[in-house]
Amino acid sequence: MKSLKHIFWAICLMFSGQLQASAWDEQKPFVLSDNPPVGFHLTGSSGSLVLEDPDGSITLEEALKRKDEFRPENELGKLSYRKHYWTMRKITSNASDEFTFSPFRNQTSNISHLIYPDGSIVSLKPMGFLYDYSHLSDINPFNPSSAKIENNYSKFKIRPGETLIILSHTQYANGSRFSIFLWDIGRLSEARRFGLFIQGGLLGILLALSIFAWYGFYKAKAKPELIYGVWITSAFFLVLSTVGNDGARLTEFFINLNGQKFEGRMMVSVINSFFNAIQLISYLFFAAAFLQTSKYHPKTHKLIYVFTAAVIVVHSITNFPVTIGTRLTSNDTIPYHLLHLFVFILLFKAAFERYRNGMNVAMFWIIGAIPYLVFRTTFVLGFYGVPSIFSYLPESGFKWVIGNFYVAQSFGLALDAIIMSLVIIARNNIIQSELEQSMKSQKTLVENQRTLVENQNKVLEATVAERTQELSAKHEVVVSSVNYASRLQRGQLPRQARIDGRFASFDTLWEPRDTIGGDLYWLSSSQPSGPFVLCVADCTGHGVPGAMLSLLVSNSLERIYANNTEQDPASALLDLDHYVRTGLNQDKVGSESDDGCDAVILRIDKDKQAIEFAGAKLGLFQITAQGQVTRHLGARCSLGYQDVIAEMDRPELKTIQYAAGDAFAIVTDGITDQIGGANGKTSYGYRRLEEILKSHCSTSAQEITQEMSKDFAAWQGANTRRDDVTVVVFRL
Repeated sequence: MKSLKHIFWAICLMFSGQLQASAWDEQKPFVLSDNPPVGFHLTGSSGSLVLEDPDGSITLEEALKRKDEFRPENELGKLSYRKHYWTMRKITSNASDEFTFSPFRNQTSNISHLIYPDGSIVSLKPMGFLYDYSHLSDINPFNPSSAKIENNYSKFKIRPGETLIILSHTQYANGSRFSIFLWDIGRLSEARRFGLFIQGGLLGILLALSIFAWYGFYKAKAKPELIYGVWITSAFFLVLSTVGNDGARLTEFFINLNGQKFEGRMMVSVINSFFNAIQLISYLFFAAAFLQTSKYHPKTHKLIYVFTAAVIVVHSITNFPVTIGTRLTSNDTIPYHLLHLFVFILLFKAAFERYRNGMNVAMFWIIGAIPYLVFRTTFVLGFYGVPSIFSYLPESGFKWVIGNFYVAQSFGLALDAIIMSLVIIARNNIIQSELEQSMKSQKTLVENQRTLVENQNKVLEATVAERTQELSAKHEVVVSSVNYASRLQRGQLPRQARIDGRFASFDTLWEPRDTIGGDLYWLSSSQPSGPFVLCVADCTGHGVPGAMLSLLVSNSLERIYANNTEQDPASALLDLDHYVRTGLNQDKVGSESDDGCDAVILRIDKDKQAIEFAGAKLGLFQITAQGQVTRHLGARCSLGYQDVIAEMDRPELKTIQYAAGDAFAIVTDGITDQIGGANGKTSYGYRRLEEILKSHCSTSAQEITQEMSKDFAAWQGANTRRDDVTVVVFRL
């Protein structure tokens, strides 16, 4: 039915317009002679006739009805890749034999229609750019029953003396404008055979060199080997996705792009351009690492970074022109290619200077870079219409494949990769030779110095023995002094006379991290009658500094409660803050120290069964006989430091009522912050402490501290003690 419709419209066209002459009728055809190329662009002496189709809505029938509106393409002016077009061209055969052709779909032609001399119309399915996925790759060649894959591309014949009209619908136009490409099916198979041999051989070389490169990096762990591996690997994928005149192996055998957003040429071009950029950048950085340009030629090294940015920009715009709303022309990329050439010249200059200064292996790099530069230049010149040197070979399938400037670049990459692998080997051999020579020199030097070292060792041993005796004597003095200081510090803790008669039970854990520490607990004198005062303090640091600070805090508490215990704990903490700050001269500008303490003060009135409480970062646990645990928190401030306590952070007085038999506990952060447990990374914390207090709510203070000490030791395990530990437990 579709063919009948085409014939009907062709007949209507024959009789419409009274057969008046038009540009359509006067269009000069492309003349086909004997022995045409394997593939060629179909262009007439007057080019193509074009009908604008802005939104792509014109059908074939409408295009045929509007044939008088077709006009030469040189009258269209600037073309937009956003528009659609209908194009017409003619082909006539002066050859002695008939030929079979298949049209190829590029970025411009979607569907072509043949109009024969008798008016019949045949719609051709384009061959594509040989990017189509080869379903042969899905067939098991060892299975005789495998399905046969038939050619699903349209073919047409043109006989001697016959003239055909080709009408094509175009999605958009690019630099190639409206040319249609035809393949000679009979000779295409020869070109395909050579293409498989050539690209297969190049891929085999690059794959082997990639394995060699990464193995070299694994053994040497050197930066040049790493970048060389990236370069060779990217070159392999570049050749795999390279588009020759006979197609691309990537889509032909490995990736099925049918129905993808970027189908056919667009997808392969993006992949190929990506690996082209990677290999170009990695090659330059390989040269930079090999020649050490960052050290010896910093300006050239910086220019490599500039060119790297240019590569990223140009390749991004080339593959995604929508980002800037236009396409780059050949003239637009001239500065980019000139910069590329300039960077190469500077690298050659750097290599030559490194060679003159004694880096013999630099000459190998120069030799390897020459073919890369030659073939890369051939590749770049191809964008400006300069034919490859291989294009001058006699007409054949081999010439058709190798004459493509993309394939020429692949040849250059493979050749340079082989030479650069030899460069890497030569470099490693030179490094190994230098290393062996250095080791021999060092061995001789060691032998010469061994006698001297032995003599020096004898003198040194005698000196060490003498110094060891001196240090041992000094160490004994220090240990003796610290032990004596420990006795003094323990002597400042409350005597039993200050404890007796005030508590139903009272017990403490006082374990400095070192022999002496910065924690202390203090009780007011038993001489004054009425309420008495209990204080626990955690001074900055531990060891000797902490012990000295604890002595100042203890003396300050004696000063505050020297005559009576009427002063409330909140004001007493403020006085303690003042005495510590002034005692360390930290109230003056430029003080060399900034130390202090955390503290809690309790004023216990047994007659009223009440406790006046105030704390500075230390709190109080209250445990009832029923096992209820209440934690009374102190203010968020420390005492004695250079910064004066802010008004909002000053300690507040709190009155706590208790019943007979209630127990109380005060702990420093040396116990709650200790790391331990199953993983050795968790703090002891308050929750574990509260569980022990709750489970021992009716036991004596001594039993509580014993259980707490046992549980804390098990928690700490083999972990190092982090701080001084103080626990005060009492029952009223």
